[in-house]
Amino acid sequence: MLDKTEGIVLKTTKFSESSLIVKIFTKKYGLLSFLVQGVRSSKNKQKGNILQTFNCLNLEIYLKEQRNLNRIKEYSTNIIYKNLYTDFNKQSVAIFCVELISKCLKEQEVNERLYNYLSLFLVELDEENNSIENKPLFFLLETASILGFEPSLHNISSGNFFNLENGRFENNMVDEKNCLSAMETNLLKQLLAIYYEKNEWKLNSTERKILLDKLLLYFRWHVSDFIELKSPTILSELLK
Repeated sequence: MLDKTEGIVLKTTKFSESSLIVKIFTKKYGLLSFLVQGVRSSKNKQKGNILQTFNCLNLEIYLKEQRNLNRIKEYSTNIIYKNLYTDFNKQSVAIFCVELISKCLKEQEVNERLYNYLSLFLVELDEENNSIENKPLFFLLETASILGFEPSLHNISSGNFFNLENGRFENNMVDEKNCLSAMETNLLKQLLAIYYEKNEWKLNSTERKILLDKLLLYFRWHVSDFIELKSPTILSELLK
């Protein structure tokens, strides 16, 4: 079947001397893998550059049931970023976000709401002129919401411990393995206030690092087969 859709490149892997295997989060069909031949040759290098990670594309694709690798007939750039590929901090955030999405999605799992959010997030990140240190944390919160396990705000005022397993604030720590400490819970409350209430609290680098680690742990509780990400180490300089 031949069809058209939009797609965001999540990952490219070299395959043979001139080809690539490209994982693309498509708007219409979810996460798909494609074999793209000949794009690493000197003749087609410019065309291959379009398949960079987090680039948003217009796609015309061949789809076959029960096939792990699909084919692309035509592809072109859908959104032209101004500085997402040249600004190191923005690029680091974008890489983190697409890696997170790639760990949360299963092959051919359609989620148009998540696709639209990621697409808009990358455009806004590209255009952002203010500080972006908290954006990875905000992205984690919104992605959790879209995927159905957003932290509950019930009992947030009195709950001293956030339960990672059920996503709720609780008065007592039942198990250290699945609960944030009182200090960590207070940091999470501050982050939620900044995100939802536009509170002007400031987080320092240590606090942002703690929150990043704990929110990723939260994803491990709620996303099956969630594998450790590589990109958080890239964010270390940005989070300072």
